[in-house]
Amino acid sequence: MKKVFFAAFFVLVFFVSCSNSSKDGVYGGFDDDEEGSSEVSDSDHGSYERPDEAPMPGGSGGSGGNGGPNGGTGSKDGDTSENDEDLEPGNDEEPGNDDDNGEIHDGDSDSDGEKPDENGEEEGVYALEPDVGSCTSGIPSDSEKKKVLDRINYLRSIHKLDPVVYDDKDDEVTAECALVIAANEQLSHTPDSSWKCWSQVAYDGCSSSNIHIGMASYDMSSTDSATIVDDFMTEEYQGEPKTLGHRRWLIDPWLTHIAFGRADYYDGNGYFVLGSAIKVINDDDGTGAIAGSDIKFVAYPFENYPADLYNDNIMMSFTVIKDRFSKYSNGTGINFASATIAIIDPDNKTMKVKNIDYDTQGYGVPNNLRWYVEGIKPNVKYNVTVSNIMINDNPEFYQYWFELK
Repeated sequence: MKKVFFAAFFVLVFFVSCSNSSKDGVYGGFDDDEEGSSEVSDSDHGSYERPDEAPMPGGSGGSGGNGGPNGGTGSKDGDTSENDEDLEPGNDEEPGNDDDNGEIHDGDSDSDGEKPDENGEEEGVYALEPDVGSCTSGIPSDSEKKKVLDRINYLRSIHKLDPVVYDDKDDEVTAECALVIAANEQLSHTPDSSWKCWSQVAYDGCSSSNIHIGMASYDMSSTDSATIVDDFMTEEYQGEPKTLGHRRWLIDPWLTHIAFGRADYYDGNGYFVLGSAIKVINDDDGTGAIAGSDIKFVAYPFENYPADLYNDNIMMSFTVIKDRFSKYSNGTGINFASATIAIIDPDNKTMKVKNIDYDTQGYGVPNNLRWYVEGIKPNVKYNVTVSNIMINDNPEFYQYWFELK
C-alpha cells in the first residue's frame, strides 16, 4: 500500500511540473508481471497522459491550436490488463470494421482482432518499426490500431454514442508525436525545437492528441495498446484539481475519427519507454449536428460498466448536452454551482458524495460536473439523480443508473 501512495505522489508532482513547464518530467512507478497484475516499484517508472483544451470554431488542432491557457494535466498508472471479451462491443455490430469511409480493413481478422500474416501468425505491434535513436517514427499494425479503435468504440457504445472511425491520414502526426515523447522521455502538447527528434508534424500531433508515456525496467513492447485507452478514461492519478480531459475527449458525442501513434524505445540507461498519442482534435468535429440523437447527457460510469474502470480513487462525471446542433454552445448557459448529486443503492442507502467540482472549459464537450463517491461495490445497481443544474437560468434534473460488472 505504501508503494501505491508513492506512485500517486510523484504523479501529482508531474502534474504541477507540466502546468508550470512542459519540459519538466517527474515520474511515478509501476511494474507488472507477465500475468498483467500490478505492483508498484520504487525503481520503475509510471505512465502519464495530459489533455489538451479544445480550439473554438475557426481554431486549429495543429500548430498553435491549444485554444486557451488552462489546459489541464492528467496522469494514470498504466498497467490495466484486458481480456479479449472486454474489447468487444456490447451490440451486434463490431466497431472498427471497414466501410466506405476509409476505416481499418478487418476482413482478414480473427475473432479477437489480430490479423494473421502470410504464415498464419498473429500480426505484431508495428507495421513499420520505429527507431527512436535515429529519430525514425513507426506505424502501428492494423491489428494494434483496431484494438485501440475497438476499445474506444466499445466504451462509447455503453454511453449510447456513435462509433468513431480510424483515419489513416493522421498516422503521421500521431507517429511523430509518439516519437518525440519517447525520445525525450517526457510529455508536452507544445514540444519546442530543442527537443530531440522535433518536427512541426510532431508538434501538430502532440497539440491535437491525448498523449501518454510509460517507462519501466521491463520491455514494454508487448503492452496492449488498448490499455492506454483505459488509462485515459480513468484519470486515476491525474492530480488535483482534475479536469478529466482525456475521458471527455474520448466520449465526446461529436468525435468522429481518431488515429493512434506509438513508439517503443530502450534508452540505454535501464529503462524501456513507450510513447503514444491518440488524435482527438479534428477540424471537422464539433460543427455538425447530432440532432438525430436523443442524448441529453454523458455520465461516467453509466449503466452496465466495466468494473476495472472504476474504484474509489476515480472520479465520476456528468456532462450536459443542451444543444445537439453545436458542441461549443454547451459551454454557455450552464451553471453547476447549485447542483446536487444523490446516489442510492438497492437498500435505499444514500452513498457519500464528496469533492464536487465542475468547469465549462473546452475539453471535448465544454462542460463537466465531477465528484468522488465512497463505498461503491461491483454487481450492485445504483440510481443517480443530478439536480439543480441551471440551464439558461432554469433548474433541471437528470436520472440514470450504473452497475459495475
